[in-house]
Amino acid sequence: MHPDWAALRAAVVADPDDDTTRLAAADFLQENGDPDRAAFIRVQVELARVEAAGEGKGLAADELRAKERAFLGPLAMHRVWWAMAECPELVRMDYAAGRLEVAAGGVDRLAWRRGFVDGVRCPAGVWLRHGRAVRQRNPVTGVTLSGCDRVTRDQWYAGLAALTGLRRVDLADPGERVGEWLAGWLPGTEVRTAVR
Repeated sequence: MHPDWAALRAAVVADPDDDTTRLAAADFLQENGDPDRAAFIRVQVELARVEAAGEGKGLAADELRAKERAFLGPLAMHRVWWAMAECPELVRMDYAAGRLEVAAGGVDRLAWRRGFVDGVRCPAGVWLRHGRAVRQRNPVTGVTLSGCDRVTRDQWYAGLAALTGLRRVDLADPGERVGEWLAGWLPGTEVRTAVR
């Protein structure tokens, strides 16, 4: 990995609301052999700006969404490769024995916003083990965690760093009072329970 890319990505993670660093990252990618990812970042940043201006139902927004789908649609390989590069702890390649089939598992766990992974949906135990590593590379602002009732209090304690600083944590099947307990440990984070 080029040291400039690591620094740019760290700047995006440090200030997820700043589009200037995202666009600088897009320029870097353009100049260093990844024009598709650069274009994707630019499309999503522009779409976010159009929607923030209240023009999300216009022709310009529709055209940007069509470009976005070209990168993230169900048949687009970009989203698979980018997901594996950005979140290898959450996305895996499965090879069918004896066949020429390759499937990426976990790609649908990721929500992309303004060119980077912004949200993750996965089992609580997986996030508590790998969330810190994912957040070092991505400006994740919210997670939706399932299977929360299968995580012990000690596992929650051990994984608090993966949750600290997130804007939103949605808990499915949280078990008794886990959401209330977590909210006490995560000031400034909106903790919601019983999300399906």
